[in-house]
Amino acid sequence: MITQLAGNGRLLLTVNQDGEWNGLFYPYPGQFQHLRELRLGVYDVAGKSFAWLRGGNGFLGQHEPSGAANFPESTWTGHGIRVTVQDHVHPNHDLIVRSIRLRADPARALRLFSYQSLKIAESMYQETAYVDPEARTLVHYKRGYYFEFFSEPTFTRAVCGEHTLKGLQGTYVDAEDGLLEGRTIAHGAADSALEWDVMAGPDADTEIRLCLAVGRSNEAIHQIRDYVRAGGAARFEREAQAFWKTWVSRRLPKLPEGFSEQARQVYHSSILMMRLATGSNGAIIASPDTGSLAVGGDTYNYCWWRDGGYVSKAMDEAGLYENAQRFLEFALKCQSPNGSFLHRHFPDGAIGSTWHPPPFLQVDQTATVVAAVWHHFKHGADPDVLIDLWPMVKGAANFLVGFRDPETGLAAASFDLWEERSSVHAYSTQTVVHALERAARIAEELGKDPRTWREASRAMHEAALRQFWDPDKQRFARSLGPRDDRLDASVLPAIKLGLVPWDDPRAKVVVDDIEKRLWSPKVGGLARYEGDTYYGKENPWIICTLWLAESRLKLGERDRCRELIEWAAKHATPTRLLPEQIDSESGEPRSATPLTWSHSTFVDVVHKYLEPAGSPSGDE
Repeated sequence: MITQLAGNGRLLLTVNQDGEWNGLFYPYPGQFQHLRELRLGVYDVAGKSFAWLRGGNGFLGQHEPSGAANFPESTWTGHGIRVTVQDHVHPNHDLIVRSIRLRADPARALRLFSYQSLKIAESMYQETAYVDPEARTLVHYKRGYYFEFFSEPTFTRAVCGEHTLKGLQGTYVDAEDGLLEGRTIAHGAADSALEWDVMAGPDADTEIRLCLAVGRSNEAIHQIRDYVRAGGAARFEREAQAFWKTWVSRRLPKLPEGFSEQARQVYHSSILMMRLATGSNGAIIASPDTGSLAVGGDTYNYCWWRDGGYVSKAMDEAGLYENAQRFLEFALKCQSPNGSFLHRHFPDGAIGSTWHPPPFLQVDQTATVVAAVWHHFKHGADPDVLIDLWPMVKGAANFLVGFRDPETGLAAASFDLWEERSSVHAYSTQTVVHALERAARIAEELGKDPRTWREASRAMHEAALRQFWDPDKQRFARSLGPRDDRLDASVLPAIKLGLVPWDDPRAKVVVDDIEKRLWSPKVGGLARYEGDTYYGKENPWIICTLWLAESRLKLGERDRCRELIEWAAKHATPTRLLPEQIDSESGEPRSATPLTWSHSTFVDVVHKYLEPAGSPSGDE
C-alpha cells in the first residue's frame, strides 16, 4: 500500500508501508510505472551478518512524511544500527535525491547495498543495465527511457545481472554475502546492485546521497548528472526542500482554529495530493495505486473526467487555479469529435481501457467537465478562459442536448457514476441538467444565445422531478428503465446540484433516509448504496461520507457536518492519505489508496464549511 509520495508533475515516486519504493512514474504521474523493486540492505563487516531493511530481519521500521511537503522518510533501527532515508523529487529537474544517513553503536565498518530492478515502460524484458566505469554511474535503459544512478560519495562497487528468467532469483543474492562480484552489464530481465563501504559511529551521521536522473535519452540524463555533480547533490536536496517550503507557505490556505490537528494535517496532505496527482500536461489521475492489478486486472492510473472535474473544482477552492486551468486545457485536447468524453484516458491523452460496450459513456462525466469550466471562471473571473474553452463547452453542451430519450425527456441510458449499471440514473440526469444551465451562463458571458441549453435544462429537470420521485416511498429512485428504488448516496450530490432546493421538505427526508440506512453501524461512514459488495459488504466511502457532511451543512446542521469531516480525517492512513473506502468490519483502508477524489472532496467540503453563513449555495 502507498504511504508516501513525492513528485514534480512528470516524475512521481511512491513509497510503501515498508519504506521501499513501490512506484516510479514517468513522464506523467500514472504513466509509465517503471519500477519492479528497490530495496536497501546492510552488511556488518566485523560480525559478517547481512540483513535487508525489512521487518522480520531484526530491523524495526518507522515511516512517516517529513518537512513541509511531506517528503517520504523512513528510519530503520536494529543490530545497533540506525538508517534514516529521505526521498526528494526535484521540482524542475527529473531527479530523485535519496539521502541516506547511517549511525552505529559501537562504531564499525558497514557495507550499504541498494538493489534495483526496473520494468521500464511497464515490461521487465528487453532492458539493458550497465556500469559506466569512467563516469562511475549505473544506467538502465530501454527504448526511449533512461535511468542513471550515481552517488556522493561514489559507490564502491556496482554489478548487473538478471532475474525471473532462466531460473535466476536476482542480483540481490550477490549482495547477501557482503561483497558484490558480478558482471558490469546485463540485458533482458536486467537488474543491478550498488555497494558503499563506510564507517559509521554513534555520534554523527555517515551520509550517502543516491541520485537517480531520469530522461528520454542518454544525453538528457548525463546533463542532469553533470549538473548535480557540479553543484553537489546536497544542493539539489536543499532546493527541493526550499521549493516546497515556499510552496506550502505561499499557496497552502491555513485552516482556522477549531479543527482537530488530524483534520488540519489531512487537509494539508489533500492539497499536496491533488498537486502530485496532476501531470505537467494537466492530466489528473484517480490514484497512483497499482494494487488493483491483482484483483481487477487494471489500475486507477487513468484520468477519469468525473474525478478530474471535481478535483479541478477543489483546486480552484484551494487557490491552485493554474492547475485547474491545465486540467481543462487537457480535457479540450481529449474531447471526442461529437462533444462527449469517453470513459477514461491515459495520462498522455490516449483513450484508456474500458469494460463498457460502445459508446463507452458515463454521461455525467461530460456534464462534470462543463460544470468545472463554469466553476473555474467563477473563481478567476477571466473571460479569456471562457473564450479558450468555448469550443469544448459548446461541443459538450450540444452533445448533452442530443443525448436524450425522446419519450421520457431524460438523459439517455449510460453507465452510472459507480461504473456498474447502464440505465437512466438520477445523479447522471441531474448532472446534465446542471451542466446545461452552466453552459447557458457561459454563453451569456460571451454574448452567445443560451436559450436552447437553458430550455433543455429546464425541461429535463421537470421530467426528472416527475419521474424519479416516489411520493409513496418518499424517495428518489436511483435509476429508471428498469426502476431501481435502492437507496444510493449519489442522490445526495444530485440534490446539491439542484434536483430539489435544500429548503424543500423532500431534501431532508431523503438525506435522513440515506443516512439511516447506509450508515455503517460498526465503523461509521456512509456506504455507496444498498447491497454494495465492491471490496466488502457495504463498505463506507470517504466521498459518500463527505457528501453527507455537505448535505447536513446545507440543512443547517453545522455540528453534524463537522463530525463527519472529522470522521473522514480520522480514517486517513497514519501518513494522512485518504483511501477510496473503509472496510465495514475492520475499519482498514480498502481499494485505491490514496484516492485523489477522496482528497479533493475533503478539501471542497472543508471550504464549504468555512464559508460565511448565508453564502449562496448550489452555485457549483
